[in-house]
Formats: sequence, structure tokens, C-alpha cells
Amino acid sequence: MTLLAPPPRYQGLRRRVVDQFTLLSANRCRLARSVNWGPLDAVLTDVVPATGAGRVDTSGRLPAEVSVLVPVSTLSKRALVAFDLVGPGGTDAHLMPYGTSVAVQGNLVARLADAAGVPLEMPARRVVDAISRFRPGRLSGNYPGLLSPAGRPVRPDALATYLDREADLGVSRPRLARWGELVADTERVLATALAEPFDPLSSAETLLLAAGELWRDPDVPDGLDPDAIERYLGAFVAWIDALVLAGPPAEPVLTTVAEYGRRWEALAAVTVDPYRPFLLKSSEELRTVLVRGRSVPGRPGVAGSGPDGAGSGASRSGVFGRPARWRAALRPAALIDVDSAGTASYHVSIGTDDTSIELDTPVMVDQFGDPVGRTYIEDLQRNREVFAFYTTDARRPPRSRLVVRLSVSADVSRVTIAVGLLMLLTVILSALPIDLAPDAVAVITLPSSFAATLLLTRERSSLAAWVLGPAKTALLVLLVALAVLAGARAAGWHEPTESGSQPTAPTAPAVPSGAAPAPPGRSLAPSGPHIRSG
Repeated sequence: MTLLAPPPRYQGLRRRVVDQFTLLSANRCRLARSVNWGPLDAVLTDVVPATGAGRVDTSGRLPAEVSVLVPVSTLSKRALVAFDLVGPGGTDAHLMPYGTSVAVQGNLVARLADAAGVPLEMPARRVVDAISRFRPGRLSGNYPGLLSPAGRPVRPDALATYLDREADLGVSRPRLARWGELVADTERVLATALAEPFDPLSSAETLLLAAGELWRDPDVPDGLDPDAIERYLGAFVAWIDALVLAGPPAEPVLTTVAEYGRRWEALAAVTVDPYRPFLLKSSEELRTVLVRGRSVPGRPGVAGSGPDGAGSGASRSGVFGRPARWRAALRPAALIDVDSAGTASYHVSIGTDDTSIELDTPVMVDQFGDPVGRTYIEDLQRNREVFAFYTTDARRPPRSRLVVRLSVSADVSRVTIAVGLLMLLTVILSALPIDLAPDAVAVITLPSSFAATLLLTRERSSLAAWVLGPAKTALLVLLVALAVLAGARAAGWHEPTESGSQPTAPTAPAVPSGAAPAPPGRSLAPSGPHIRSG
């Protein structure tokens, strides 16, 4: 807990965090993180009593090796994919069970509440643990049909169904409505303290989701009794009201409780030399968040909240560039969430395994999608395949989002654009009401073979296929349009009529009955006027 919320004299223990994001595909992104910790001798000597039964005597020199629980990262409440953890010097590091993190988080909130002068009593503590214990997958994964549209609160009937199916908690609609009125102000307080976009699956902003977790707490024997649950909720609401009255000293408590509605602390058991710095390394796969156009998920209805607006804000810092409007509208983007809080220095790099994908200079926005006026970047490195920056400024935003524009390499884009223009010209010529000679038809239909080749060629990765998706869709539309026009022409469309431009052959005069036909080269018409005598 000391390392989770260190006092000022220990805030430099977490010296450096290095995050390396690699875009693997349109669905997967690998995050490799290394955390550099300083020696723990001072903090261990401070937190462990010098004497006491069964405790280490730290009055002298500490042992050469000590086993400690060290924070690895604050992770969102989601299933871990391809997670790997390595301790100091390549030794084993054991990730603690989720229940251990829930208990440590509750102890941390209790310690912060004591420091603020508003102790956390046991009934309210049970709700704090329930907030930490709830995982969104219980609702979104098991009952996706109960979810409301993005950004909308969970419907009361959906809450009642979830509590009945997942928690075996049958709650009448009037009682559920009364609970909603009881916790409404508390939910608003916690959402305001966190200052992030509303998340209906956060158990701190939808407290009735946490009510279904009370029965999982072994210290709550009456977790399925609606009357008892109402008492727990009332105690938690009263405690939050007391924190609000306490003013600024209680803000860390409110922020921590609200954050544990969305995230959890990953703790690792490692063996370290207390007098030497050590390094923890972890890696996991995340879901790649991709968007098209100029819209970035964030605060609804805020002008300039998209990448273009973010570029305007980022360009004021002189570090991140602002793409042209047409490039921002046409090029897709990857959204990278960075967490730079709680460390002396922060390094981040973004790249991709696909050499056909190139990166533009990112723009930085906050959690609402609003531009970050200053980025506090001290050094950076960028090229078409990787972007990296470094910062030690304590005023940097603790959490932000990078909007990284993606494009295909120049050789691929030139060929795609050229074939697209040829196909467009072919379709236009086929649609015009003009006659085409056979050789002209062969020339203008040649681009269709190039277009078909591009459409049938498999990209190097699903990320490249996603970036080239609009271009290939346009080629497919042009190819279909050309096939339709060719079929229409074969069916007689645009054929010339009798009154057309081609002259008709002169009609020969009729030959009288019994008269001999004219010899070849001779006309049947009289050469001049004459009179036949009777």
C-alpha cells in the first residue's frame, strides 16, 4: 500500500516506465512494459516494525533477499490476453489473484480515508470491496442483450434481470427504483471526482451493479437479503457525503474509489535485493482501437473533440503535428491510451510489425477527446515506422490518448491510386453514348484486370487490409459498374438508330416487268430525256 500511494519522500521509487506499443493487426496490439524501481531498503525499514513477534528485525542490515508485493500496473477490468510477467534478473514474478487485489485496494481506501479524517466503517467498506470486485464482463459478456446503446445508463429492467440471473437477487421494481434514487447523488459525485467519460459498466457510476457482488464477500452473510443490502448502500452513501463535506483532503479517497470501479491493481510477488534497484517486465495483448474519419470517441457534442480538433490543440505545443483536414478525414487512425502517472520519467514508443503501414505524427487528446494544450515532451524520435517520446515533467496529464494516423507505404498507395483512376476513366467512357471501336474497347477494359488483381491480393496483415478497405471497396464498385455497363452495351444499349449519323445506301429503281437487267456498271435510269415513237 505504501508503494501504491507513496508519501512525498517515496514518490521517486518508481523511477521509470517504458511502454512499447506494437500494432499487430486490426484486432490486436501488444504492449510491452518495463518498470524500473529504486532500492526498497528505506521504505522497508520504515514500514516494518523494528521489533515484534514474527517480524523482521530491521534495526540492523536487511536480509540479502526479501519477498514483497510490488504494483505492476493499474489495468482496466478485462480479461488478460497473452499476459507475461518477469521479475528482477529474469526471475519468476507471480501475479496475485484478483481477490488479493480487491483486499489490498480496500485497505488502501481505508488508509486514505483515515488520513482525510473520515474513517471507513465496516458496512461502507463492504460496498467498497464490492465496487472493486465487480467485473464488467459479468454483464457485457454474459448478457450482452441487456446493454444500452453506447454511453447510455443501464436500464432499470436490465439491472433487475441481471441481479436476478447473475446474483440470484430478486428485487422488486419499486425497491430497485428506491435504491436508484438513494445512490443517484453518490454516483454523480464519484463520476465528477474521476473526471472521465461516463461508463455505464463502472460499478462506481452504476452502484447497483456492485450490489450484486455483496453475496460473493465471505464477510457478508446476508448478501442476498434486500433489506440488508439497502442498509449497506445507505452506509456507503452516508460515508461519501461525509467525504464531500471534508473538502479537498478527501479528494484522493473519492478519486480512488471511482477509479476502482473501472480498474484494478495488478500486484506481483517478487524476491528482490532491498539495496539494489530492480526491473519488472510485463507484456500483454490489447484490443486495437481503430477509427475512420475525423471522429474520436470522447465527450459528445464538444466542438473540436475529434482528431482534427486534437491536432489544433497539439500543434500549439510545437511537438505533435496537425494533419491537413483532407488527410484527417480520409486516413484512418489508431487510438493509443497512455498512462504516465506515478513515475519519475515516462517513455513510450508506437510501431507496427507490418512494413507496408506507415505512421503519421500523432496528436494528443485527453479522455474526453479534447485537445491537450501542452504535452510536456522533452525528447522524441519519429520516422515512418515508429514514434517515440520521453517526458519527466510532473505537470503532464496522468492519462491521455494518442491519435495515430495510419497509411500504406508510398509504393502501394501509388499503384492503388493509378489503378483507381484508370478504372474511373474506363467507367466514364463506357457510360458515354459513343461508339467504341474494338481496339478501343480492349484498351479501356485492360484496367479491370489490374483492379481484379488488387482485389484478389491478400494484404500482409489485417491492419493493412483495414487501412486499404475504402480504396478496395471503391475499386470493387467501379469493377461492378464496368461489368454492368458492358452487359448493357451487349444488350443493345447505345446502338445507333436508322435516323442516326450513318447514311443509308441509295435505293435502286425498280426494273419493269419483262425488261432485261442492266449490265454490270450500267445504271437503269435513263441517261437523258428522249421520245420513243409508237
